[in-house]
Amino acid sequence: MTFTPRAQRVTIAVYMCLVAALWAYAWWLPAVTLDSEAAGFLVTARSLATGHGYVVGNLPHPVPQTNFPPLFPALLALFTLVSQQPQWLKVLPLLCGFGWLLLTRRLLLRMGASENSALLLIGLTAASPIVIFLSTNLVPETLFALLATAALLALLDEHPSLAGGIAGLATLTRTGGIGLIVACILTLAVRRRFRGAIVFAAIAMLITAPWFGWSLAHFSSGVSHESLDIFTSLAANEKLVVLFQNFVSLLASPLSLLAGFGNVYFIIGTLSLLARGLWIRRQLVPDLFVFLFSLSLLVWTVPPERYIAPVIPLFFWMIWRVLRLMRNREALAAIVLIVLATPLVADAIRLLPAHSSGVFPRERISADDWERVRGLSEYIRANTAPDAVLLANLDSAFFLNTGRKTVRGFVPGHFDLYYLERQSISPDELSKTIIRENVGWVIVTPDRGLAESSSFHVSMQALERGNVIEPVSIPGLTRDYQLFKVITH
Repeated sequence: MTFTPRAQRVTIAVYMCLVAALWAYAWWLPAVTLDSEAAGFLVTARSLATGHGYVVGNLPHPVPQTNFPPLFPALLALFTLVSQQPQWLKVLPLLCGFGWLLLTRRLLLRMGASENSALLLIGLTAASPIVIFLSTNLVPETLFALLATAALLALLDEHPSLAGGIAGLATLTRTGGIGLIVACILTLAVRRRFRGAIVFAAIAMLITAPWFGWSLAHFSSGVSHESLDIFTSLAANEKLVVLFQNFVSLLASPLSLLAGFGNVYFIIGTLSLLARGLWIRRQLVPDLFVFLFSLSLLVWTVPPERYIAPVIPLFFWMIWRVLRLMRNREALAAIVLIVLATPLVADAIRLLPAHSSGVFPRERISADDWERVRGLSEYIRANTAPDAVLLANLDSAFFLNTGRKTVRGFVPGHFDLYYLERQSISPDELSKTIIRENVGWVIVTPDRGLAESSSFHVSMQALERGNVIEPVSIPGLTRDYQLFKVITH
């Protein structure tokens, strides 16, 4: 079985149409305000749009938002000035995702890919469940991917000043842009373009320095969160656990991002293909960027699969540079068809049967869940005072749905949660938060088998037994969705 050029074009065209339909369906799903991170970005954007500054606006006493850079919330704030509707707001990441794929096509062609190869890799990237999720939810990865790709193109076109400016903006979107900056500087230095390296570094630092200075100055009074790197809080053996698991996750990411699962044999095969591709088909700029960006993800105390998505087409390109050398064209065609079908099956499982919100890959929220959340939120708006304070695991999401100030009540332990799959949330910790923040109501949502939510449920049960909270009966809600009233003594 071989593909003629005409058959290749027809296959790619049909594939792109299927992917476009999946993107449209995912964009249509009302799935923005239950994803805790997306809700956090929207809360910050609303604070900017209403003139309250770069703060966490859902808290009873807003604090500076030091948890993520400001570019994406600032752009989102502009969209909120037009409409608060989720479908409108999700146009921002959707447009960024589309622009990213267009620039990636140009980048692949610039690096030597044929037209069909570039379209094939773009289609595969666009069909990945994680890419569909990122492009249709209020998270900044597609904006970062767009800027990072534009910076690489500018560097390849010998425009270091433009590349430095774009790389600086990418870093103001995700701090992973530091890897992009370092990669570009090293590339220019290796090519003995020292003047360009100095210009690039100066412009990039001029753009990023104010944000890093501001965040450091407000860190102690900003968002309370556990350190996201291995250097400040973990023991030596825990550092090794994080490094090893992140390394394995990175090698598994091409398959896991396409199909939602990993496989040890695929990990070995990916490592072999990457090593061979780097040995016989090296390309300095993209390969060095992928290496440094991946290296930066190794030291985060969060799984890297989601955050590697902006460079996943470059991963695919590194693997394709080896596969396309296969002499058995029939086997290569079969491999291509199997790989193309894999993300479509994963997308159908994730999006269609359960009407999932796409909280990838750890959580699924069905249409029935949305109805229950809507009913719970309506009850809270009708039966609580406007200045009431709520405690909920999904604090930002319920602030958006109810208009009431919310607190989470605990700081998640990333190492326990992601690497040991356990989470200890103390009832005493939650009780102290209830007293300190004058919390009047507590919301409990389904745990879905997640360690963090399960521990939250156990603590709520302990507080109920201790007569700290009492359940409120709301018609039409299941036990998974509960509202508790704090008992005042």
